[in-house]
Formats: sequence, C-alpha cells, structure tokens
Amino acid sequence: MSTNARLRKQLNRELDSARSFEQWHDIAWKLDELDGNLKWRDEGATAMLHEPLIREHIRLMHSCRHKGDPAALTRVLQESLYRHLGELSNPDLYAMARTGTKQVVGEFLDEVRRAMNYICDKPQSGMSVEQKLQLFQRADKVFGRPALMLSGGAAFGIYHFGVTRALWRRNLLPDVIAGSSMGAVVAAAICSRNSKELDSLFDDPEQVHLDALRWHSPGELWGKGHAMDQAQLQDHIRTNIGTGSFREAFEHSGRALNISVSPTRTRQKPRLLNELTAPDVTIDSAVLASCAVPGIYPSVTLQARDKSDSRKVKEIPYMPTERWIDGTVHGDLPLVRMARLHNINKTIVSQANPHVLPFISHHSERGLSASVKQAASSLVHAHVATLLELTRNTWSSSTVRPLIEQAHSMATQSYLGDINIQFPFKPTLYRKVLSNPSAKDLAMYIQIGEQATWPMMAMIEDQTLISRTFRECIGRLKHRAERSRSA
Repeated sequence: MSTNARLRKQLNRELDSARSFEQWHDIAWKLDELDGNLKWRDEGATAMLHEPLIREHIRLMHSCRHKGDPAALTRVLQESLYRHLGELSNPDLYAMARTGTKQVVGEFLDEVRRAMNYICDKPQSGMSVEQKLQLFQRADKVFGRPALMLSGGAAFGIYHFGVTRALWRRNLLPDVIAGSSMGAVVAAAICSRNSKELDSLFDDPEQVHLDALRWHSPGELWGKGHAMDQAQLQDHIRTNIGTGSFREAFEHSGRALNISVSPTRTRQKPRLLNELTAPDVTIDSAVLASCAVPGIYPSVTLQARDKSDSRKVKEIPYMPTERWIDGTVHGDLPLVRMARLHNINKTIVSQANPHVLPFISHHSERGLSASVKQAASSLVHAHVATLLELTRNTWSSSTVRPLIEQAHSMATQSYLGDINIQFPFKPTLYRKVLSNPSAKDLAMYIQIGEQATWPMMAMIEDQTLISRTFRECIGRLKHRAERSRSA
C-alpha cells in the first residue's frame, strides 16, 4: 500500500470519528488536498457553470458599489441572480470535494451579500427607510426562503436532534420547520423554545425525556386493539414540549412549526397544521396524532384552545368528528403545501424512515454502481406502486380499502427534497427502532445526525445565503423604521 493510500485510509477513519464540525472540516480539507479536490475547486472552468459570465457579474456588482450607485447595483443584482441561481443550485457542484464547490461560486455569493448589504445600508435620495423596507420585503417574498423537513423514523428519528443541532451551531437552522411522527416531536421541541432555551437544550440533551414507548401486555393488546400505551407517549410529548398552541409557539420562538397528520377517512385530505392553518390547535395533540401509527397507537382527535371565556382558557375538540393518524402515511414530506403556505424555495430534508432508507442510501453517490442501484430501486418502487394501485381498484368495496390506500400513499409519495441529509443504512440498528433509547443511544443518534449533516454544510450554507441575507437586512431595516417612527 502506498504512502498516500495509507494516509487516506487513516484520514477517513479520523473523519468518521470526528466530534465537531471544525474537526471534521479540518480532516476533510486534508483529504481534499490529498485527492486533488482543492485544485479542482480553484479551477473555474466547468461545464456546470457559465464561469465567464459569473465573473463579469462579480465585476459589475463590485464596480457599482465603488461608484456609489445603488440603483445600478440593484439592476445588476437582479439580472445576475436571475441568470445564475439555477446553475448554482446544481447538487453535482458539491459532489466532487468534501469542503465545498468551485471557489468562483463562493466569490459570486460573497459579492451578492455585499451588494445586498450595500443597498440596504446606503441612504438613497427619494427613498425613505419604510420604502426600502417594503422593497426588501417584496423581494424576499419573490425569492422565497428555506425550510427544514424532518421525517418520521421511530427511534431513528432522534437523529434529527443531531441534524438540527449541527445546523443551529452554524447559524443555518431555518425558521420554518416541518415534522411527521418522530420528526414532529423534534420539530415541536425546537419551535416551542426561544433561542436561549434552544441553546440550553442543545448544550444539555440529557434533559430530554426518553421514555416514550411502553408495549401493552398480550391481554391489554387484545382488549385495546393497539400495541403501545398512548398515555405514555402523551406524557413524553408533554414533558418535552408542553401544551401550548401553534400560535403561542410561534409568538414565543419566532419559528413556524408545521406538523403533518393523515386522515382516517379515505375522502378526507391530509392536513398540515401550523400557526396559519390551525393557530389554536394544541401542539401536543397534533404531535400525538402524527405519531399514531396504525396498529401501534389509536387515532387521535385534535384539541384546540377555547378562549370564549376570558376567565379561563380550556381545551375543546377540534373537528370533533374527524380522527387523525401518523403524518408519514399520506405526507411524510408535505412539500407542495409547505411551499404554498410559507413561500419555500429550498427544502432541506432530514430522512430517517426505516422503510425508506434502503431505497435512498445510494441517492447522493455517483458512478456506475450508484446508477445501477438507482435503476434497481426505481424499478422496485414502480412495481410496488403499480401492484398497490391494482389492489386498491380490486378491493374498492372492502373494509381493507383504507389500509390499501395508506400503503399506496406511502409507496408513491416523495421522500427527498432539494438538499438531503439521511440516516445511514445500518441494518444492525433496526432492532432498536421500536424501543426507548438509553442515554448511550441518545448520544449515538445525535452523533449520527451531526456526522450526516457536516458533509452537506457547504451546500446548505451556499444555497441559503441569499435568504439569510434578506432576513438580516429586513431585521436592520425594521429596527431603523421603528427608531424613525419613535423619533
């Protein structure tokens, strides 16, 4: 074995055991240097980008800033974003090097950030702070913002804690977060806490209540018709999240929580619950419903805050004739509904569903072997979907129709987004998927989540930079507008 091969093997072992992003990045940089990837990053030429035009737009934005011409800078900025955002979103740009993509991409995005900040902060003749704020808010609405979507996954879903902690510590956690089943538990725990409380949670994960699952005895199972104790799960949810409503959580944290629930009736549609669609629904009842896996837990009637009596707030059934189950059944990742309600332009998906992982573990790989795996996976997926479609039509009048509908929905829905962070396919862990984690398991799942996120960090940072800059500029403009009004 050559010296380079031995060094590469050692560095890969160190990369797999890294305990922080900084440590991981330092090792990844050495590997990229060893593999010649840093040279690839420095070379601008690639078929994936129009490098000469990108550099020309960088030059024009720089020139407009130095001439002090915000109006011209705005025009160049709009044109350059329109021309280049599509190609800059190509995931293949991030498939070569571990530490990032072409340097020209970073140079372009840095110049875009400088241009946006210049337009935000430079006074313009004939434009008040209020007018500039409205201009940025309109542009932000047109551009859109990112969302983080956390899948189901039973115990595997605890890894979402590691994913979100890794993003939070790099200031990359989106303000819009969706979750289904176990993903709903993690999403709700995050969106019901303000930044100070979230720091405390991420710094001390041992405070998390872990006893969510209790299996019924055979006698209880026969009498109740489901395998696990729902009261135990509800206690777990309330201990970790509380009993607030979607509106109260949004007002407290500033983060938009979205929880998917699936209907028990075939003619009812799945729902995405949030502060816009169901502001007074209690989060704990929504999470409980999103965790109600058929056969494992019974369906749930949602609860809502009733404020008709000013002396006492009480809970009442929400849509009392409807019952709801696991959000992964019909909408593990409610992509379309999220985009419509929150103006989402980029979806970051954290995927941990045990039945999905074997079919997507190759998704980020490149080469002949990965192509063969993708083709085989697509073929199996198509056959299963077709079989369930035929079965659904054959058994249209049967009492098993709802179960067939649920299976068909799970087989045909999308489980990936624009940027995908996935739980590694580890068959030996499947024995733990329906058991309470120990403190050691909790630390393991968190570490798996962080390690799965770090390789995607460069792509997430680049592809959400403009949205984050809009948020920062709008925040500063709001502060100035408030000072101007109070002066």
